[in-house]
Amino acid sequence: MKKLCIPVLAIILMACGQQSKPAQEEKHDSTAAAPETVEPVDERSFVGHMAASDLKEIRLGELAAQKAKNERVKKFGADIVKERTASTLQLQEIARQEGAALAPELSRDDQDEIALLRDRDNMDRAYIKRMVQEQKRTVRRLQQYTNAKDTAISAYVKRTLPVASARYDEAIQILEDMRKQMNNRDISHD
Repeated sequence: MKKLCIPVLAIILMACGQQSKPAQEEKHDSTAAAPETVEPVDERSFVGHMAASDLKEIRLGELAAQKAKNERVKKFGADIVKERTASTLQLQEIARQEGAALAPELSRDDQDEIALLRDRDNMDRAYIKRMVQEQKRTVRRLQQYTNAKDTAISAYVKRTLPVASARYDEAIQILEDMRKQMNNRDISHD
């Protein structure tokens, strides 16, 4: 039994070591997938979290609308700016009703991420990859609050969730089309 356990344990440890290497390498890629878990927050914090998320998406959308080469990416960025600005206004109204001020700021990490994206040669693709992740996170957070006790938050979620879901689907489709286009270009150069 001992002879069997040691090789099995060695194989498991080697497999774990190999799985952690790609994850460490991905940390250096600004387009690497962020953790996909969305931590639940209480309803009062929800408004602040959504406003911060909106601000990040607005800044990313402005960047895409200005610098993207792909027209679909430019339009997607412009649409995100418009939708997230409207979302932020709704969140500000909810905060005002509750007697709170809402002044979202970009975190240092978000500022750095946007700066890195601005300088990328393949900004279009990197932006869409990031937006797939952002929209997925937004949809998950909204889904957690579909039955919020606060009626203003519940109404906000019911208005915003379908829009965010549609943007998530659109971002996936744009990214998929970009991948197909790259593959076709690689095949045609052979």
